[in-house]
Amino acid sequence: MNDNRSDLRKVLDHWMEAVNGRALDDVRRLYREDAVIVPTFGKDVLSSTEAIAAYFVNITDGRELQVVVRDETVREQVEPGSSQVISGIYDWRIREDGEEQRIAARFTFVMDPESEGPILHHHSSRLPGEG
Repeated sequence: MNDNRSDLRKVLDHWMEAVNGRALDDVRRLYREDAVIVPTFGKDVLSSTEAIAAYFVNITDGRELQVVVRDETVREQVEPGSSQVISGIYDWRIREDGEEQRIAARFTFVMDPESEGPILHHHSSRLPGEG
């Protein structure tokens, strides 16, 4: 991980490494207790760490999964003394039953990078026309 990266980007990188490494307890701990996630691969809005943890178990179960951030798309909005936002596009690479697919998705994380559970809100949706 690059030490010159912003605090927001460090949390995003940690999230990506935890998802890719199937370190699902680490993923869960990144979300604040009252966090909300509007997930890429689900229709329900999730608002508890238990539901968020179950979502990540479900999407990783029985398949190889990797998420890769498109660095050139990442944007940060930082206002001192308030929540901070990082957004962009990431690609989900999923291999299941010998077939691989790539799903591009937009993401937005609202964070408090100094907090123990820095992710307050996570919204992700498939990018139209790209999988």
